Amino acid sequence: MVRRILLSSLACVLTITAQPPKKLYTSVQVQLEGVTVSSASIVFFDGPGATQTYPAAINNSGTITGYYADANGGHGFLRGIGGGFVTFNAPGSENIFPSSINTSGAVAGNYSDTSQHGFLRTPKGGWVSFDVPGTFPSSSENPIIVNDSGTVAGPYFDGTKFHGFLWAGGGTDTIDFPESTETYATGINNMGNVAGTYADASFNQHGFVLRNDGTWFSFDVPGGNFGFFTPTLSINNNDLVVGSYFQGSTLGFLWPQGGSLITFSVPGAAGTQPSGTNSKGVVAGSYQDASFTYHGFVRTPSGGIYTFSIPDAIGTFVVGINDKGMIAGYYTDTSNESHGFLLTL
Repeated sequence: MVRRILLSSLACVLTITAQPPKKLYTSVQVQLEGVTVSSASIVFFDGPGATQTYPAAINNSGTITGYYADANGGHGFLRGIGGGFVTFNAPGSENIFPSSINTSGAVAGNYSDTSQHGFLRTPKGGWVSFDVPGTFPSSSENPIIVNDSGTVAGPYFDGTKFHGFLWAGGGTDTIDFPESTETYATGINNMGNVAGTYADASFNQHGFVLRNDGTWFSFDVPGGNFGFFTPTLSINNNDLVVGSYFQGSTLGFLWPQGGSLITFSVPGAAGTQPSGTNSKGVVAGSYQDASFTYHGFVRTPSGGIYTFSIPDAIGTFVVGINDKGMIAGYYTDTSNESHGFLLTL
């Protein structure tokens, strides 16, 4: 049952200053195959009084959503391109996990009170909560995505297996690939086309796209299996699917619907994990070097791969890229505290 609760009174606007690692960095070196080629501007930020700050997504205006933790629990946030900061919470809950934001600023995710719920926070601060016939994945694997029409997609677990869901302001529709043993939906574009993975009768994983007309497409990665983990696949407005798979190491891929699969990895990386792609086909994500330290990368449509790292950080993690080339993410400092960043190429 859908419950509508106005929470505009719970939202407060706070402006914070950037909190960079150790000293004030305003740019980051960007490298192409190990050679420094340019620098990118960067802004660091934290939630007010935060012990940890975790951006989750960025929209085309440069607004970032995510959550942060302080002494009072967890909070959702919006950070505008100018630095304005909005904190919001779910009714009756200290745990909230925003995971996506659309062009107008609507945010989707999940939260828990006595049970677990999905939510849509409107651009003006209105609140809609909804339920699925099961539970959502953990906060660290929380691909609940909203498109510009306000349709929300994602996975849920019914106690036996995973299903996909679609919610568009009314009841929740279940998504199951035909004759599958489980379906894991992780992306939706503005046409309403959904991407994800499914398992067949032999429990091998395949990629899928469900078009808004009900047509299913299936595709495979090299080796015929996505591996032992559940990857997050995203889909842009040109129906380009981006994700990762495991074959000895974690590799990235792009699948243009109806075309040939393109695989890639950051040169010398122990693992390459795309976070998403913009409408131009630019892919952003994170990779692990030989010592398993995380860094950021950007892959151009022509295949060039650029890398970057936050200075003095022990890990750099990219969560998304918008159509203007703005990249959102977080880094972990030497005290194992996480902070947000906005990098502009």
